[in-house]
Amino acid sequence: MEVKQRGNAFGYKVLLLIYNVFGYKLVAFILNFVALYYLFFTPSVKKSMQSYYEHQGLCLTNKVYFNHIKTFALSIFDRFVSRIKPQDLRFCVDNGDVMQLLRENGGIVLLSHVGSWASAAYCLKDELPPMNIVMRENTQENIHKIEKSNQRDNEQSVKIIDLNQATIATNIQIANALMDKELVALMADRIVNKNKSVEVEFLNTKVEINKNPFEIALRVKKPLVAIFVTNHSLKKYNITFNLIEENSIQEMAQDYTNILEKTIKKYPNQWYNFFNFFKGHYN
Repeated sequence: MEVKQRGNAFGYKVLLLIYNVFGYKLVAFILNFVALYYLFFTPSVKKSMQSYYEHQGLCLTNKVYFNHIKTFALSIFDRFVSRIKPQDLRFCVDNGDVMQLLRENGGIVLLSHVGSWASAAYCLKDELPPMNIVMRENTQENIHKIEKSNQRDNEQSVKIIDLNQATIATNIQIANALMDKELVALMADRIVNKNKSVEVEFLNTKVEINKNPFEIALRVKKPLVAIFVTNHSLKKYNITFNLIEENSIQEMAQDYTNILEKTIKKYPNQWYNFFNFFKGHYN
């Protein structure tokens, strides 16, 4: 399944201008109107989220939907803030000993569509080795240009390994990064190849998640760590590092899913998979 990226370059430019001139609080206020737009004009997005809230045992009211979209919009904007003024964002770290393990050895990082992992990646440049994010680069070209135009020194600590390139080239880049004791980050909660999936129990339902990171971790014998970045208030995030013990692929995948489930039960409006995850859609 191809998930369309929403938003446009002009809107991002306006918000960045407002942020630089008037500050963060005005941007946060304006994003209320963005959330209202989605509330009234994107019923398909709300419909796709219905199954997720039902599996959580929660009711997806208009108020809940509004708050979910508003939180998501803030996380997207914070990605830009992390590149322009990373000092404006505050991160509190749990399980710092696991972070120290990654600092010394590098390893495989399990990312999820929870909170604002992208902001943390840029703001923790002094705390972690360089991060190589394995993903399909499908950012709209005009938005990508805005991101590049706001590039700062901390940008050098985050690199993209683009899945759109040949498989051999991807594998070589992953291997080189791990040999250099860098981090290789993969999205675990969304399948990129239906032939590379593993079935797990999630919210009392059998679902499939990305098998690749668990295979790589077993092969290279590097630490496997799930990182969750959750928002607590404006510009404030909590980062939790969770070490996944080496077992079978199935056991490691289920351990990760258990942590993901625990996280989204605590922060139900911070899981940003805007499609019916429980129908086995692929991206």
